[in-house]
Amino acid sequence: MRVVVVGQGYVGLPLAMAAVAAGFDVVGYDLDIAKVKALADGESFTVDVPSHVVAAALAAGRYVATDDRAAIEGFDVAGDHRADAARRRRS
Repeated sequence: MRVVVVGQGYVGLPLAMAAVAAGFDVVGYDLDIAKVKALADGESFTVDVPSHVVAAALAAGRYVATDDRAAIEGFDVAGDHRADAARRRRS
């Protein structure tokens, strides 16, 4: 099963890693190119997800971080964890 998590921030990244731990293949999508590059290099920016966890997910082939919209097509499950999406839902 292919899981896409939109937004790799303080909510999305832990969710993505939880899905990896549960055995899913996960695409972490974010528009922040610097964040995507750091994650693709196995570097986390949050204490909730240590860098070694991201690096292990990458090494296992279970996680990929991307800003390429085409890479998130054809998913089985998606989660949207962008702050602006939450604001839009409350409107």
